[in-house]
Amino acid sequence: MPIKFFIPGYQGGKPKRASYRFRATIPLQSMRPEDGIINDVKQAKKGDIVVLAKKSKPTDLFYLKSNQIKCVYDICDNKWRKYVSPEWIQRVITPHNAICQGVDGIVTTSQKMKDLISKHVGRNSIIIPDPVEATREEPKVALKSKECINIFNYGNHKHFQKIYWKNFISQLFDTEINFKFHCMMDRSKKYKIMYQKEIEQGRLVIYEYNFEKQYELMRMCDIVYLPIVCNSMPDLNNLMSKSPNRIMDAIYSGKPVITNEGVNSWLPFRHFADFIGWARSFDYGANIQAFRALINKPKDEIIHRILRGQEYIKKHHSPEVIGKQWIDLENKVGKLGF
Repeated sequence: MPIKFFIPGYQGGKPKRASYRFRATIPLQSMRPEDGIINDVKQAKKGDIVVLAKKSKPTDLFYLKSNQIKCVYDICDNKWRKYVSPEWIQRVITPHNAICQGVDGIVTTSQKMKDLISKHVGRNSIIIPDPVEATREEPKVALKSKECINIFNYGNHKHFQKIYWKNFISQLFDTEINFKFHCMMDRSKKYKIMYQKEIEQGRLVIYEYNFEKQYELMRMCDIVYLPIVCNSMPDLNNLMSKSPNRIMDAIYSGKPVITNEGVNSWLPFRHFADFIGWARSFDYGANIQAFRALINKPKDEIIHRILRGQEYIKKHHSPEVIGKQWIDLENKVGKLGF
C-alpha cells in the first residue's frame, strides 16, 4: 500500500515549514518509489494510505472516507492548550478533534504527544519520531585556543524572547569568556531593534530564519546553545511534547551543545550534551557555569561524547530508519487499538 503524504499546496522542493520536512520529505528520501507527496486529496487512489499533515481539514477526511481510501492523521503539535479563546476552540480544536475521531489511525512524534492524544480524544496512536535533517560532520573542537567563541542559538522566536539577553550578555562579558552570540529566528526585526546596543558592541548578531544560513552558521560556530525556559504549566506542557530535532541536528553537525531539561524527547541525548537543570526562570549563574565547564573540558572527552551521540542518532533517527517506520504503517492501519 503506497504511503501518500498530503501537504496542502505543495509545489515541490524543500518545504519552508519544518514539520513538512521532518514528517514527509526527509523520510521519503529512503522510502519506496510508489510512496510520495500529494497536494490535493483528490490525487489519492483506493489502495493508498494518505497521511494527513498540518493544515488538513475535515473536508479532506470526508473525501477520503467517502472514496474508501485509508488515512492517518500525523500530529506533531499540542493543540489542546489551556486557557485558549473560544475562537481558538472553534477554528483549531473542533476541526482537529473531528479529524482525530474520523481517521483510520493516528501517528505522532513522542510519548508525551501520545499521552495527550489518548487524554483528549480517547484514541491510541503510534510513535514515529522525527528524522535527523543535518548531514553528519566530524566533530572539531578547539574551545580553549579560540580568541573568540562563536555561540549559535536558533529556533522559534518565542524561545529567544524568554531570555533577557541584555543581562546575560552583560554578565557573561564580565567573565574571562570572550564570546559572540549568533541568534537566528523568525520575526527577528523587533529583536534587532531591542538589542541594538549589544549588536553594536559586537557581542550579538541576529539573523532572520533561513534554512541554508542555519547550516552555514552551524558549521561556523563553536558551541550550539539551546536554552529552554518555561514560564507556566501550559508552556511546560507544550514544550514537553516537542521533537528533539534541534538538539539532534546540532550533535549530528559535530557541535557541543548546551541546553537544559524540559523537553521529554531530549532526555535520551543527556549523555551527549551539557544539560542544565530545568528552571521556570532563566538562571544566569547556572548558564555561565555551563559555558565555563564546557570550555574547560578535555577536547577528547567532548569529541568522544559527540561521536557517541551521532551513533545514537544514526541508529534511531536516520532517514532510513524513520522511512522504514512509515512504510510499516500498512501493517498497522485498521488493526484494533490503532
